[in-house]
Amino acid sequence: MNDTFGVGAVEQVANDVIVFDQAKDWSKAEAVTWRWSAPGAAPWVNLSDVRLRNTKLHDNVVLVTASGGRAAMLSRHSERVLWAATPGGNPHAIERLPGGVIVTASSAGYLRLYRPPSTTAFKKVPLPGAHGVLYDSKREVLWTVGDKRLVRYRITGSGTGTRLHKVATKAIRGLGHDLQPVYGDPDSLWFTDTYGVYRFDIPAKTFHEVDGANGVKSYVSQPSGLRARTRADHGGPRKWAGPTVDFFRASGDKAFSRTRRGAEFYKVRIWTPAFG
Repeated sequence: MNDTFGVGAVEQVANDVIVFDQAKDWSKAEAVTWRWSAPGAAPWVNLSDVRLRNTKLHDNVVLVTASGGRAAMLSRHSERVLWAATPGGNPHAIERLPGGVIVTASSAGYLRLYRPPSTTAFKKVPLPGAHGVLYDSKREVLWTVGDKRLVRYRITGSGTGTRLHKVATKAIRGLGHDLQPVYGDPDSLWFTDTYGVYRFDIPAKTFHEVDGANGVKSYVSQPSGLRARTRADHGGPRKWAGPTVDFFRASGDKAFSRTRRGAEFYKVRIWTPAFG
């Protein structure tokens, strides 16, 4: 695995997905390596999640959600929308399972399962405060985070016969928000909630706090150990976002920040389809 990947971000003022070179000045055009602009219709307002995934049919695809209600899969190469649906309920996260099933998480309290090209969900799974969803390719399970809970699901079936079976629930302090791999350590996950950021040890089924900041919307790490964080700054037109992404060393000490004037970054992602 490479030591450093690009950093993908959802920026809600322009309503774009932007992939940056973390080593460059994000206020300059040369820092942008890929960009996609969401359609202008109301359901696309406030992009809320993005991630890169690999498929046999379309090679690398980009998965996105918008708080306005939409979810989509687009070609990374052509930027063409390959599939889109409307989960509603403030979609906050999206994932793709092996075989092509798409899972979305809506903060209104549910997951929806889709089998493209159909735009109609074939299954709805209740999950209070659903905010994060992540497929674990090592264990072939689905992790989700919601209100005061981190939940693990076993996956059975295929296509529209795919089913999620809850096998474990771990209590957490607050409203869970983000859920991401720890690159370089496939036995750990990052998750955030109302009160901070945590590292979850999967085999031990325990977690510990690594950052006590409130309002953290996303937390990710490069294979090198360098971490990136977005946080509500309460200072711009979107109080839940901000123009700055902070980077931290593996020790947790502040390394540097990247700021784009006028931007409102909600989440960042390590730009690779890999898990762990």
